[in-house]
Amino acid sequence: MWTLLKAEVILSFAQFRRYFLNSMLSLGIMVLFFYGLFYGIALFVSAPLGGDSLSNLVLGFVVWTFTLGILHGIAQDIQTEATRGTLEQLALGNFRLETILVLRSVLTVIVSLLMALIIVAALQAITGVRLHLNPAGLPSLLVLALGVVGVSLILGALALYFKDVSMLFTIIQFGFLPYILATKSAFLGQALLPLAPGLHLSFLAFVDGKPVSGTMMLVALLNSLVLFAAGLGLFRWSYDLVRRRGNLSMY
Repeated sequence: MWTLLKAEVILSFAQFRRYFLNSMLSLGIMVLFFYGLFYGIALFVSAPLGGDSLSNLVLGFVVWTFTLGILHGIAQDIQTEATRGTLEQLALGNFRLETILVLRSVLTVIVSLLMALIIVAALQAITGVRLHLNPAGLPSLLVLALGVVGVSLILGALALYFKDVSMLFTIIQFGFLPYILATKSAFLGQALLPLAPGLHLSFLAFVDGKPVSGTMMLVALLNSLVLFAAGLGLFRWSYDLVRRRGNLSMY
């Protein structure tokens, strides 16, 4: 496992160095996108945004960018490896395909956290809003990331079976931000919704600056664990199915 982790870290660093300009441009585009969104809403309502509404919008956007890379990661990896002709090589290795992809997702979580910090600094400079950079909120983000990896495994299972789910990515990309902002409301009313408890705790820690109770964290963790288990089970089923049919690489 250590050898696999070392190999994936080297691969990720090599890809980042090779496509450094593209990575920096994508980061800049995300900041400019929020800048346009922020001033567009302010012009639409004919009033400057401020207070909790602005803080919620900033954090919602940061969480959105944090989760999107993780959410799309596994399915995009499958489609990329398939188009390069290397998907079967991964499947024939010493490690199961889902082990490799989950490990890549762990690295994506770390990178996404670093990118989120850069975006937070940029958005605070643009809007003047100040989020509560509460270290106690980090477990909430990690619990949230666990559930997002579970959803990513579900998308990966669909990519294995249906081969191309690009349009589904687009639907999720634009529908997920309103869903994130909606989780700011009552905790108990949305405890069973996918990812909602973890998202709610992120708002609680970073916008309201309130402590997170053990009970709330447990509910969020159970929610994410169920998503992860469901995603892993569906991915294994889909992977075994396409291998039995012999169409793993038929893209």
